[in-house]
Amino acid sequence: MKLYKKIIIISFLLIFSLFSLSNFAKAKEKRNFILVIRMMGMQDKWFRENIIPQFEKKYNVKVTVVSFDKFWDLEVMLKLERDSGRHSIGLVKTPLEMTRPLKDFMLPYDDLMTKEELDQLKSQYDPMAVKLGTINGKVYYIPRKLETRMMVYLKSKVDEAVKGWKKFESKINEVLKKDNGYGLPAGFKLESDPNLWDYYDIFVVAYYWAHTPYYGIKMPRMAHRGKKYGGTVVGLCDRVYQMGGNATDFIKMDTKPVIDMFVWEAVYKKNKLYNPGMWQDPWSGGGIWNAMKDGKVFLAMMHQIDCFFIHGGTHPQMQGYLANPDDLGIAVMPKGLSFELDKNGKPVRIGTKKAGTTGWWWGIPKTAPYPKLSVELAKWITNYHNHLAECKVFGMMPIRKDILSDLQKVFPKNWMAQVFDISVKQIRINGDLTVPLLPEYSAIGKIYLRAWYDIIVKDNYGKAKKINRKYIKEKLENQYVPKVKEILGKKYPG
Repeated sequence: MKLYKKIIIISFLLIFSLFSLSNFAKAKEKRNFILVIRMMGMQDKWFRENIIPQFEKKYNVKVTVVSFDKFWDLEVMLKLERDSGRHSIGLVKTPLEMTRPLKDFMLPYDDLMTKEELDQLKSQYDPMAVKLGTINGKVYYIPRKLETRMMVYLKSKVDEAVKGWKKFESKINEVLKKDNGYGLPAGFKLESDPNLWDYYDIFVVAYYWAHTPYYGIKMPRMAHRGKKYGGTVVGLCDRVYQMGGNATDFIKMDTKPVIDMFVWEAVYKKNKLYNPGMWQDPWSGGGIWNAMKDGKVFLAMMHQIDCFFIHGGTHPQMQGYLANPDDLGIAVMPKGLSFELDKNGKPVRIGTKKAGTTGWWWGIPKTAPYPKLSVELAKWITNYHNHLAECKVFGMMPIRKDILSDLQKVFPKNWMAQVFDISVKQIRINGDLTVPLLPEYSAIGKIYLRAWYDIIVKDNYGKAKKINRKYIKEKLENQYVPKVKEILGKKYPG
């Protein structure tokens, strides 16, 4: 990690040095600043070509767009900017997970606009999006988009599994009984509608796919993000919530929902239902798109923007990743429940279908060279015309009220409407759940990644590869919870 940080620092020093030489030398002629973003390749290119040049021309300014990789890179960048005395970063695309950790680096919009101006700006956006960017009564971030994870699958492969899983029923019961002492829950029935599924349903379809040859080979064909970055942490947080947990459970790291989450991850890993590309490559969202293209993944937990990239067809360069785009299916999250069953074959604990609502916001660093111009850029990116255009191409969840009120303009095709419909349902199911909104979240997230790679990837979930709930609990309590307590100190929940 130290080497990684050194590489990040060196990279940004080079960027800032080049920026200073090529741009600030012309400061008398034109104002210059850096915009920091992270987007998928196609969206990055579109954004640079369709949003930035028009702003530069209107305001006679040069905007240098710089990309970051991992969420916590932002803290390294902003610390470097502050400590070096360089005032070059004007606006930062900030994930919800980093809004609190980065608060002390940011200027509230309240300090840059009159109350009337800010009230008028806030009135244009979805109230929930504004609320999530507000800290201690001040607007530190204005919204870019809201997003949530959903279950994405191939319709044809689900149909096959629903029709054919019975031939594996005895074997499924056998392998499950080794770890839960029972097998499938009493009265189990695999529903044809994935919106009705729970974690046992996921096991059954994934087992069917893993033991059925496709394209001449048998392999695991289920996945979620596994790269050591914030996106994987959010997915693990979602699973804690599906087990009936909340933000406090996630922070404590030793409660029943957290242990249930690790147990289910171990169940899927032990039975070779997760495609190992998750941790071997390892996969972020783009890795899963390519795995779906190559027939290696039939089901994953993804955002609505992932669905637009996978389907394709919204732009000449959005070619999609499926031979048959109409095969893409979307459903709300599976219902969480304990792997543990009682003597009657019923789950000991029943969870929810919730996930954390998240998204991205625009923040202005305290070191911004032209903070009021940064405000104008944030407003420009999220104005009606630009926001509508970007939502239509990339499937972003709109945050402007005037677009939300007429969604037919954004999602004119049936498949687009379905993506948005499921997204809205999932957000409603989520309620007020988000990732834990505290400054130490990113540090805790890194501990979850270490624990997941240790317990799940390394099969360290019990002796003799038998999944042992008590073993997992003790490992968390003895090895990882102390690290969380060290980070939080007196803030650790009692």
